[in-house]
Amino acid sequence: MSKHSFPRIIIIFLITFIFGCIFGQSDTLNAAPFTLPDPAKLTYGPLKFDPPQPFRFTLPNGLTVYIIENHELPVVKITLIVKSGTMYDPPGKEGVSELTASVMRTGGTLKMAPQALDETLDYYAATIEPGTGLEKTQWSVFSLKKDFEKVLGIFSQLLQEPLFDEGRLKLGKDLKSEEIRRLPDDPQSWAFKEFNRLLYQGNPRGRLPTLTTIKNIQKSDLVECHRRHYAPENMIMALSGDIRRDDAEILIRKAFGDWQAKGQIVPVAAPFKSFSPGSYYLIKETPQTVIVTGQAAPKKGSDAYYAFDVIDFVLGSGGFRSRIFQEVRTNRGLAYSTGSFYRARRDYGVFGAYAMTKSASAPTALQMIQDIMGKAKRDGLLPEEIDGAKKSILNSFIFQFDSPHQIVTQQALLAFDKLPDDFLQQYRQRITSLTPAEIRKTAGNVLAPKDSITLILGSEAGYRQIKGKYPDFKRIMVNYD
Repeated sequence: MSKHSFPRIIIIFLITFIFGCIFGQSDTLNAAPFTLPDPAKLTYGPLKFDPPQPFRFTLPNGLTVYIIENHELPVVKITLIVKSGTMYDPPGKEGVSELTASVMRTGGTLKMAPQALDETLDYYAATIEPGTGLEKTQWSVFSLKKDFEKVLGIFSQLLQEPLFDEGRLKLGKDLKSEEIRRLPDDPQSWAFKEFNRLLYQGNPRGRLPTLTTIKNIQKSDLVECHRRHYAPENMIMALSGDIRRDDAEILIRKAFGDWQAKGQIVPVAAPFKSFSPGSYYLIKETPQTVIVTGQAAPKKGSDAYYAFDVIDFVLGSGGFRSRIFQEVRTNRGLAYSTGSFYRARRDYGVFGAYAMTKSASAPTALQMIQDIMGKAKRDGLLPEEIDGAKKSILNSFIFQFDSPHQIVTQQALLAFDKLPDDFLQQYRQRITSLTPAEIRKTAGNVLAPKDSITLILGSEAGYRQIKGKYPDFKRIMVNYD
């Protein structure tokens, strides 16, 4: 084909297509336009939720393991859940749990230097990565099937015999310090961190790392954190992949069966024991203003938990059709991002709403969010809202388990939260059977828009505006030095 023939082919095709549309389909030009049906009116059979049940066993040392075979690809995945999170950090050493996990991975083992560890994992095309949250640390492992025994052996060394190399510790501290310095550069992330600090007042969950606390952390602190938290009885493992469960069990018993460490975790009380509402303003000279407001909510698995999941969906987490999105953004154009969130834990819950808006709109946006929650508290939800929310929640719920590893990890997380093995089946049944009366009662008992923690991050001019409408707002100063 010459360099000039391709454009001519395109021109000929377009002419033929246009003439075909005009003359070849002339009898359809006068037909009624095609319309898509309303998704809300579609009918279909009941969705079936019957995920495979993981195989479960517990080693004599207390390590619990869930396994699902998956032979689609020649790989094996592990998620390890460890009872080690930022809420366990000692006062003055905030950041130690995150650094412990990070330097366990980067700092080598007693049998393998840091660089050798990195090079070996690269050679096997394997990954071992930790992620530390408020109440737990999750380790993710990926390995090709043919190398799994070797990678599992390395993972076992990391967990049992970390080296905590001083050079890698210094690098980890430098990176964390730089992250703290850059926090004000991300107003949204900054606002939510400060909101959490205020919300968890009087509780270890509310403490944040600073440059000083990171500087205070030494290798001995990482060793102590590892001793207290990294013990088999404090861990739950989820495994899936191209391996027979009997073979996986043999390898896990070989890698971890002799580990006899005993943890010594200091219990942390649930929050909100000393909670008091308040309104706070954090100055940041930025064109946008961030609003976050929240309160205590039902714990996971409680009677009110299921009803409140529906309430949260209708109020703000349900996307375009939720009340907050419709009123604040669509109808009034007061925010470019807005909605609600519900974090349910095993011993407490948090419900909140947020909006990202311009300074001049902040007082009105906050008032609308409070009014929306106040109306739901007084009147409950409409039947059509409840039906739509229940359908959406149940439909999306199933798609959270579209891979074997998601299924086995969810089962491990349920065990970590001490919830029953059939919690997922119960969840669907409880959502399905909810009545408007139950939801109205829960909304009336739980929602407290006037008794919340509210944080606004915005400019000095925005602070003066908000004080004009809400005199109780207190200006706060934060220092991460």
